[in-house]
Amino acid sequence: MSLSETQFNEIYDRHADMVYRVCFTCLGNKHDAEDALQTTFMNLLRAGQKDSIRNIKAWLIVCAKNSCTDILRRGYRNESTLEDWYAHTDTRDETRELLHSLPGPERLAVYLHYYERYTAAQIGKILKKSESTVWGYLHKGRKKLKQLIQEAI
Repeated sequence: MSLSETQFNEIYDRHADMVYRVCFTCLGNKHDAEDALQTTFMNLLRAGQKDSIRNIKAWLIVCAKNSCTDILRRGYRNESTLEDWYAHTDTRDETRELLHSLPGPERLAVYLHYYERYTAAQIGKILKKSESTVWGYLHKGRKKLKQLIQEAI
């Protein structure tokens, strides 16, 4: 059974902001994040069978990550600033700016763990990494964030 327009719109309304934040966290600018968001939801339309997707949120995150990887592989990226991030979020948390300065795997692991409330095991499945690798990313990410916060004070 393929997705109806109503089902697609409900999924989009419920998850688009989260998918955008994941894409922006991976790519660092508004335009590329919007491209990845669009690609992610186009892939959902192509997949078309909501019943075959057991966890739609996790599926969207994996698809968004893959879309971001494709954009990074292309080599061409739009230039933008962190103001794009703030324009699409409810809070202007300085921690998010510091989070953006972390390396890719650590940034995404910290974001998924602390902002989207995923466990290390769930993040491992999404990133196709072992749980211990994810714990390593989280440890290094927290350590670097702590250092950046101390430097900012």
